[in-house]
Amino acid sequence: MKMKKQYRSVIAGILALLTMNACTESFEEINTNPNRITAAEPEFIFGLSPVSTLRTIGGAGNNATRANNWFIFGNYSQMWAVEGGGAPHFSADGSSDDLWNSLYSNSLKPLFNIINNYSDNPGYKNRVALAKIWRSYVFSILVGMYGPLPYTEACNGEVSAKYDKEEDIYLGILAELKEAYEAIDTKSVTDKYPVTAEPFLQSDLARWAQFAHCIRLRTAMRIAGCDVNHPDKSWLQSLAATAKAVVAEELNHADNGLLISANTGNFYMTFDNNDLNTRNPLFFIVDQMTPAEKKNQLGNLPVLHESLMMWIKPATYNDPVLSVYVKPGNGGTRPRPVKDTYLGRPNSMGAPTDYRWTDGWVSPYANVDDYPNYATIGTEFLKSDARYYLFNYAELCFIRAEASLKGFWAGGKTAEQYYYDGIDARCLKYASVTQAKVDTYKNTAGIKWSTPTDLEKQGVVVTEFLDYLGGFTHSILGGEEDNLKRIVVQHWISLFGQNIDAWILLRRTQAIQFKPNFNASQNDGYVNGTWAYIPERLSYPGRERNINTDETQKAIQEYLYDNTLHDTQDRVTFRLIFAADNPGLPAPTEETPAYNSFPYPLPNLAFNRK
Repeated sequence: MKMKKQYRSVIAGILALLTMNACTESFEEINTNPNRITAAEPEFIFGLSPVSTLRTIGGAGNNATRANNWFIFGNYSQMWAVEGGGAPHFSADGSSDDLWNSLYSNSLKPLFNIINNYSDNPGYKNRVALAKIWRSYVFSILVGMYGPLPYTEACNGEVSAKYDKEEDIYLGILAELKEAYEAIDTKSVTDKYPVTAEPFLQSDLARWAQFAHCIRLRTAMRIAGCDVNHPDKSWLQSLAATAKAVVAEELNHADNGLLISANTGNFYMTFDNNDLNTRNPLFFIVDQMTPAEKKNQLGNLPVLHESLMMWIKPATYNDPVLSVYVKPGNGGTRPRPVKDTYLGRPNSMGAPTDYRWTDGWVSPYANVDDYPNYATIGTEFLKSDARYYLFNYAELCFIRAEASLKGFWAGGKTAEQYYYDGIDARCLKYASVTQAKVDTYKNTAGIKWSTPTDLEKQGVVVTEFLDYLGGFTHSILGGEEDNLKRIVVQHWISLFGQNIDAWILLRRTQAIQFKPNFNASQNDGYVNGTWAYIPERLSYPGRERNINTDETQKAIQEYLYDNTLHDTQDRVTFRLIFAADNPGLPAPTEETPAYNSFPYPLPNLAFNRK
C-alpha cells in the first residue's frame, strides 16, 4: 500500500536511528544486541521493516541495493535484460553484501526487537504476530537466495552466529506463520499498530492473516517437490511429505475463504517518490532520463529479455498483457531497420564454440544500436507510484493448478480449470485488458490446455519462435505432456517485475529451458568456464565469510545440498534443496546446420557434485 505522509517523518527518523545503531557495513554490526532500542514501542519501529524490504527486493530508495531488481534479478529471472557489467555474465553475486546487510539489519532487527521484548506481554499479542509474519516472509526470501544462514541465532549479538540448515529454516518458517495467524485477534481495537505507522496493510488484521496463509502456501510449495529419491538424503522424504501436507492444508483454507479470492485481494506496496526510502528506481533511470542519457547508459538500462518476449510477442502467442508489460521498439534508424519491434535482448550476444549458424540466418540484433530499438518496460511499471507485488491471486491459481496436477491436493476444480483461472487473474489484473481478448488467448494453440503449438497454421512464421542464434526455441509447447510446463510458464509470466520470486520459480521447476550465457569465460565456477546458466544461489558476502569463517564453511561444505564433494569454494552453482536439476541445454532444431554442428546438450553439472 502507498506510503502515507503522516508516518514518513517517523520512519525516516527511526531509520536514521537504526542505521546509526546497527548495521549496513558488516556482520559484526548487524549482529549487535537486538534489544538496543529498549525504550521504543513497537509502533515506532515496525514500519521500518516493510520499508527496508521494499527497498531491498523492489530496488527502491537510493542505496546500493536499488539496482538489484532490474540489473541482477531481472536478468536471473529471464524477465529483463541489461547489457554490460557483471550481471549479464552471471558472475555477479547480486550485491550480496548489500542484500544480506539490508535484510538482516534493517528488515529483521526491528522485528527481533519487538518479538524479544513483547512476546510475554498479552497486550501486544497481535503486534508480535505481525512481526513474526513479516520476519518469516523476510527469511523466506533470504533462504531462497542463499540457502543455509543464521536463523535461530540471527540478530543475537554474536558475530559467530550459528548457521541453520535449509530444511530447518523452512520448517521454522512454516511453523511460525501458522502460530502467528492463529494468534491474531481480528476483533481487537487496541492491540494493533496505528494505521499511520504500518506501511503495508495499514493494520488490517484480517488481511495480515490472509498474507500469512499465502506466504505459508508459497513456501511449502517451494519444497514440496524436493528430490525424495536422492540416494544420500533420505530426510528429504519427510520434508517433502510435511510440505505437501501444508500445501493441502492451506489450499483447503483457500477454498474456505481464508486466503485471497480475487485480484482485489492482491498484496503489494506502492513506491513513493516523495520518500527517499521508497522511490521507484525505474521512474528515475528510465522514465526521467533523456534520450541522450539513455544512449550513454545503454549497457546498464533494463529492456525486455528475449526469453520472455519469445512467449508474449504478437508473432508467437500475442499475450493479452503485452501492451501493459511492453513498450515496442522503434525499428532503429540505420539504413537497415530492426525488423522486430518486439525485440528482447538475450543473456549475451555470443555463440557456442564452433557453432554453425543456420544458412541464411541474419541475427535480429545486427542493426541494434540504441535503447529505443529494444522492447522496453511498459509505463505501468515506470510510474512514480507503481506497485510492487508481494503475492497476487494469479499465483494462488497457478499453485492450485500445479498442486492438483501433481496430486498434492484434490480441489473442487480440475488442474485445467485452475490454470484458466490463473490466466484470467493474471491478465485482468490490468484494467485495459478485456475478457474477450483473454478468451481468445486461452483458445490459442499451445496456450490451450493439452493442445500443441500450431506451427502450420496460416500466418504463423516459424522463425519467430527462434532465438537470436537462429537454431533454438524454447517457446513451442506439446500436448498433454506439456501441461505442467504450461502452468509454470503462465505462473512465471504472472510474476513480471517480481524478479526474485520468478528466479525462485525457475529454479524450483526447471520446466522452461533457457540457453546459458555464452560469454561467461571469466566465470571459473561453471562447466568449461565458457558458458553458464543462471546462478542457483547467491554466494555469502565476503565480509561475512571473513568474520564468521567457521560457520560459513560449515554451511558451504556440510549443509549445501549440492556440495557432495565438500568443495570449500562458495559457488553460485550449488543447487538449493528446492531446486530441480537443470536438464541441460536443448539442442537446436533438428536437421538444421546448427543442430548438426552443435556439441551439446550438456547438463548443468558443477565441479562439486558426484
